[in-house]
Amino acid sequence: MKLKLLVLIVILTLGVSPVLAQDEGGTHTVAFDGVSFTYDTSLAANVNIVPFGGDPVDLEAPGGPQAPYTEYVLYNGQPAPEGSWDAVGSVRVYRTADFAGYSEHEERFGELQSMLDRLPCLAGRMVGPGNLNEVTLPLLPVLPAGQIVRARAEYVDTGSLSGIRFLTAYGQDMSPMLHDSIFYTFQGISADGAYYVSIIVWLDSSMLPAEVGADFDWDAFYAEPAPYFTDLIATLNAAAPDAFTPSLATLDAMVQSVSFGE
Repeated sequence: MKLKLLVLIVILTLGVSPVLAQDEGGTHTVAFDGVSFTYDTSLAANVNIVPFGGDPVDLEAPGGPQAPYTEYVLYNGQPAPEGSWDAVGSVRVYRTADFAGYSEHEERFGELQSMLDRLPCLAGRMVGPGNLNEVTLPLLPVLPAGQIVRARAEYVDTGSLSGIRFLTAYGQDMSPMLHDSIFYTFQGISADGAYYVSIIVWLDSSMLPAEVGADFDWDAFYAEPAPYFTDLIATLNAAAPDAFTPSLATLDAMVQSVSFGE
C-alpha cells in the first residue's frame, strides 16, 4: 500500500509557523526552527509542534518549574492528545542557554555533560533499586516521581549530538512493572552544546505481564525489592530489539537522524 504524505498539525502559542515534512519511502522527516529528524511511518501518523515559553523560575509545582522548549508530539488518531504523556512519544528540544535559573535543568545538563566527558561504565547504573532515586541517569523533563528502572543503557554519538539511550520507568513508589510501564529515552547534547534533546517513546514490552498475577508474593517484594528489579533489568537487557513495540531499532534510527542547521 503506497504511503501517504504526513499531515502536520502545528499548535503554536504565538501563531502558526512553517513546517517541512517529507515522506521518504517509509519514513517522515520533520524540520522546524533549525532542528530536523526522521521517523518510521509505523511509529505515528501525526506530529504537533508545541513551543513552551517556560515557567517562572520561582514557580512551586510538582517537578519544579519547566524551562523553555519546543516539543514535537508524535501521536495517532484524532483528536490530538492533551499532553505528550498521552501520546506515542515526543522529541523535546531545549536551548541550553535557557536553563539559566532552572536549577534542576542545570543540574541534569551538567551531569550528562560530565558523563559524556568521562564515559563511566553504565553497568553500575543498571541495578535494582533499594530506594527511589538511589541510582539514576540524567533525564529531562523533570518528573515528580522516582526513576525506578534503567536498562539497555548505551552511549550514542551521531556526530550531530551525543548522549545516552536507555529504557526506564518512573513511579511514586516501587511497584511491579507491567507491559506498558517502560519507556524508551534518549538524552543528548548537540555537538556545539547549544541544544539538549530528550526523546521519550512509550513501549509495549511483551515479556512483561499485562497485570500482576494473583500468586505474586507482595510480602517478599516489599521486604526486598532489589532482586525483582535485578531480574527485570536482566530480562530487558537480554530481549531482542523487536521484543518491544515499537522496535528499539526503529527508535535508535530516529535518534541517529536528529540534526541541526539554519
